[in-house]
Formats: sequence, structure tokens, C-alpha cells
Amino acid sequence: MKKPFTTAEYFRLLCNRLRAKGQMPDDILDYALAAHDPVAIRTCEFNLRSNLDYGANEGIYLDVSIEFFEDGQRECRKLGTFKTLDESAEAMRTMARLLADFIVEDRAYVNSHLDDFTWTGADVYPVKEDGVRTGWSYSCTSMEAAVKRKDKLMEKYPSVIIRDNATRREICYRCSGKSDAA
Repeated sequence: MKKPFTTAEYFRLLCNRLRAKGQMPDDILDYALAAHDPVAIRTCEFNLRSNLDYGANEGIYLDVSIEFFEDGQRECRKLGTFKTLDESAEAMRTMARLLADFIVEDRAYVNSHLDDFTWTGADVYPVKEDGVRTGWSYSCTSMEAAVKRKDKLMEKYPSVIIRDNATRREICYRCSGKSDAA
């Protein structure tokens, strides 16, 4: 991706995926509406928050938000709202099932598209003798922390790659002291 998802884009993406799987209860939904004030999702380290309840004067509402930390502060931003005018017990169970499906789809999507949600800090990848990255990496909150981690890894690995998550630029550091774009 060239830029982070917004909360509204991500809500619509998950709704489309649920609809394609036949998990969207379109037969009772009045609407599925993305948040009016979208913000960029810059990290995969967020939790879904929800509120499923009867409306003040009609129907059942399901509000879905993400909660994350930014600059040391806990933030909560709305993804979107589902609403049905049906107030039956079965409609409440259907909305609860929609919530469960939404949560499952969110985790599956994030876990299989981690790079789409990684826009802050830097990742550090050790590289084995054969030139192949190890199957793991370190995520650092700053380039300074990434360089310190790189220096420690250089004691054990022949080369280490640092990736700036904001720019997507990678630099490969080799024990010979040379570095180049990876």
C-alpha cells in the first residue's frame, strides 16, 4: 500500500469481505455506515471495541471502534455503525453474530496483511549466511532504537536490514561496514 487505511476504508473493506462470505445480515440491516471522521490506521497494534445495544428510541445499534496508543496516549476512533430497526431477540442474536464475524474477519485480515498496518517506527531483520532473512524481526519505535538493535544483531549475523516503516525504505548493513538499499 502507498498509504495507511483510514478507519472508514477499513470498515468498508471488512463489510465487503463479510458480504462476499455471506455473513452480512442484509435482510435485517437498515444500514452499515462508516465513521464520518476517519483517521489513518498506522499500526496493527489495535483492539476492536464495540457497543451492541438497543437504540434510545428504535432498533438495535452495533458501533465498532479501534483502540490504540499514540504518543503514549490511549486513543479510540470509530470505524462505523450497523443498525437494524428490528428489535426482536432474534435480531439481537443476529447482530451479535455480526459482531463476532466482524472481529474474526478483522483479526484474519490484519494477521495476513501486517505490512498494510505498519506505518510507524522501524523493523530490523537479521539476514543469515545464505543471504535469506530469518523468519523473525524486531519492531522498534524509532530509528535510533533500530540502529541499536542492528548493532547488537551484527555481532551474530553477517548482515541486518533496517526498514523505515513510514517511507518503506530498507537499508542493508553488512559486517564489512558497507551498506546499501535492500
